[in-house]
Amino acid sequence: MKFTKHISFSIICILFLLSLWACGNTGDNGSENAGDDDTASDDDSFSDDDSGGDNPGDDDDDSAADDDAAASTPLIAGPNDPDYDPILESLARKYDRQFHVFNAYGMDLNSDVVVPLDQTEHRDLIARFLNESDSWDFESFSSGLTPFDVITEYQAVAGLYAGVGIAADAFRYAVLKEQGYPDDEIALAQQHLEKALEALHIAVAITGTPGVIARGYLRTDIPGNASQIELTPLFDDHGNPLPTEKNNGTWRADNSGGQYPNYIWIDSCSRDQYIGWAAGFAGAWEIIHDDPAFSDDLKNRLREDTRQLGLALSVVRASGFDLEIPDADGRTTYHGYLNENNYDRIYLPWLPIKDGMYSMMALGILAALNFVADDPDLHSYIYDTLIAKRKLDLIAKSNQMGVDLGVISNYSSYNMAFMGALLGIRYIEDDDAREALKFALDKKLYDKPFRTRQPVEIAQSLFDFVYAAGMAGSTVNTHMTQERDYAAIERGLQTLNEFAVPPYWEFQVINCDEQEIETLKCYGLDGTELDLLGYVGRGDKLVSKQPVPMRIRPPSNYHWRSNPYEVNGGSDGSRLLPGVDFRFAYWYGRWAK
Repeated sequence: MKFTKHISFSIICILFLLSLWACGNTGDNGSENAGDDDTASDDDSFSDDDSGGDNPGDDDDDSAADDDAAASTPLIAGPNDPDYDPILESLARKYDRQFHVFNAYGMDLNSDVVVPLDQTEHRDLIARFLNESDSWDFESFSSGLTPFDVITEYQAVAGLYAGVGIAADAFRYAVLKEQGYPDDEIALAQQHLEKALEALHIAVAITGTPGVIARGYLRTDIPGNASQIELTPLFDDHGNPLPTEKNNGTWRADNSGGQYPNYIWIDSCSRDQYIGWAAGFAGAWEIIHDDPAFSDDLKNRLREDTRQLGLALSVVRASGFDLEIPDADGRTTYHGYLNENNYDRIYLPWLPIKDGMYSMMALGILAALNFVADDPDLHSYIYDTLIAKRKLDLIAKSNQMGVDLGVISNYSSYNMAFMGALLGIRYIEDDDAREALKFALDKKLYDKPFRTRQPVEIAQSLFDFVYAAGMAGSTVNTHMTQERDYAAIERGLQTLNEFAVPPYWEFQVINCDEQEIETLKCYGLDGTELDLLGYVGRGDKLVSKQPVPMRIRPPSNYHWRSNPYEVNGGSDGSRLLPGVDFRFAYWYGRWAK
């Protein structure tokens, strides 16, 4: 019954979206693969400098210098730039301190943690540490207590949040070095990044299978409920994979050959989690590849992990298609489909259109992995097969079907598409392919013509910064070459400024009470007028016509994939949310030039 319902809903969505595409496909896609979709260079130079040297014959030296200065100014100003916002940097520092001192303390990667409401002394201690000190040393502040003494549960690491947290750490370390911060702060940032990269390797090694990465993992010897989790072997006594029917994540014992006996992991890495891991690999490599402070052993291991992951995506699987995320049991992960002929786990190769969102994600992921691996076979697969032959860049340009579903949009899909755009535009080497992805970002994602409820209005900082940097030409090798969209940047900055001040507890937020819901007219906690549409959002959530400002938005452990129109939400406040969404957007904005 569930399967039938799933297929019916998918087909209805496809037919509905095909009609939208037929009306709204206003761009010249330059390809026979027109359609609408669902749900590194051989040169070792990765610097952001595109100045091309001096121009002694240029009469307008001052103007050229001004242009250079503008191009090298990041999206978010630092202390030496005009428009620097010390209040925003102070907020970022609190999130960094909360993240590393508490949330990442257990596994060196992003994790939600729990401190029950009845442990008021510990909760107050965390708040006072963050707001009454500027220290990274909780043990000294607390007279000997460690985070393990005040936190009762560390929840599992998961790829999306862990990966972008690694990228945030990498960009933060680079910014501190580049902009002349104190040496002790730089050294600490380096230490955070090194630990994160060690933890990143665990996600690959623990599966025991080359080219396979865990969805996430959990330590068994730290506060939490790992001991209560039932583990399933990869295979039964006859060699058949378990569970019999593939699902969206099964807990497994360490499969590395005994390297990590105090860890368990969850399989079935989905495409949303996978693209986060890819961002972590590429963001880190962008910063450390020529930094002697990081060992050659660490760098070589990073390159080998990404090489195996990338080549595994090129393998044609049992379905007859490639671009499937493999698992340690030999099967494709439950939501591991990135092939342009796939629509939400269903192959429809006979359709006249191809899946543009999956194409965008596939190119972004593979470009990011090959940026690290620099492997000739992987390079050929991307540029000779996926781009030159199968035109994935033009498919992405022609449509992003399944992302914009109006009031029932899944913002995880928006996040995946924007992450694909970020990675593709930043790391793809082919200029024409990059331009196709920029078109998709502009006309099919950020502000789609003739459509409402677009990202241009919702002020999701990551989306605003990806758009501003990407459209202005920022890549791993070049500064921005075109005028940046200052309105987009300003929207992103305002949202960051409206984030809660740490500690970021997941308390319930009720903007609209029952009487207001009945009348469909609501005034949020700060007086913002919200016209309610009813319980019509994805998952039957109560949503409004207007996006909810971040200052009164319900809490989330990753806002960039949460519905910005949802008016009420949250929980009892026992979870301490890591703020990795803030950190990734902020440090990407501080680094992208």
